[in-house]
Amino acid sequence: MPNRANYFIPTLALIIFLLSSIAISINSFTYRFPGNNYFPPNMLLMGSVLFLSLTGAYLLSNKQSPLFQIIRELCYFLLVVTVIAYATNAVQYTPFPPIDRQLIAIDSVFYINLQKIMAWTASIPLLRNMLALSYDSLPYQMAYLPLIVIAGRKFTLIREYYALLLLTTLIGFTIYYFFPTMGPSSFIKSPYFMQEQYATGIKFRELHQHKLPSTEDGGMIAMPSFHAIWAWLCLNLVRCWPFIFVLLLPLNLLLIISCVLLGWHYLIDLVASLIILLLSYQVYFYFVKDNSFDK
Repeated sequence: MPNRANYFIPTLALIIFLLSSIAISINSFTYRFPGNNYFPPNMLLMGSVLFLSLTGAYLLSNKQSPLFQIIRELCYFLLVVTVIAYATNAVQYTPFPPIDRQLIAIDSVFYINLQKIMAWTASIPLLRNMLALSYDSLPYQMAYLPLIVIAGRKFTLIREYYALLLLTTLIGFTIYYFFPTMGPSSFIKSPYFMQEQYATGIKFRELHQHKLPSTEDGGMIAMPSFHAIWAWLCLNLVRCWPFIFVLLLPLNLLLIISCVLLGWHYLIDLVASLIILLLSYQVYFYFVKDNSFDK
């Protein structure tokens, strides 16, 4: 990777870390909301194992060895995940009121009725089950696809993935902090909402009533839809392998439309996700000119 890209990703991570620290400090000294811990379990153990493995690979070989490069990239991946988890912990402390009613009003201008959409989806059980499976596949894609790309030593692709993950996090989390959302299930009545969807609003209400959230289920951010953003980034990550890309394409298209058809998001959330993706790509390609694949 060019030097410019090598500085770009740490700079993004540092900006997100500093802004998250400010949000956490504001909450600690002013609002004192309790909150959930969104760090994945055993992160410290994983970090320690990777660090020791990296040290051993360096001592036994050199910086140009495939083993050292792969373990180094795994360390970078863990650091990116850590930064995003830290930002997630911080952004939940937003002190601002939710804007869901305004989003519903925007959807209504375009004659989008989420209740009718969800009822139509529920009338086709096979479709609903396929959409639910595709929606739930995202955490697995984000966990395992980077590992496959790292094992394939496509380091330019994985660095691009890190940059776009951090860029979309920076933009999307900033929007959520100042303009938070609770999700459609908190403002629209429908018998087709799942318990996980109600959990999103429950967490928000309990936290802002100074109660420790009783659940970690559900999502957090409705606008923008990070399921839509990160589903695209997963596709973009494996574009060097046409077979995997073609396999994932229908799954992730289903995933994106499931955001609305299953009632997780408003339609305007997907529009916001598209805008954030386009902006993130523009910023990335402005600062990082060389986007060729590693061979």
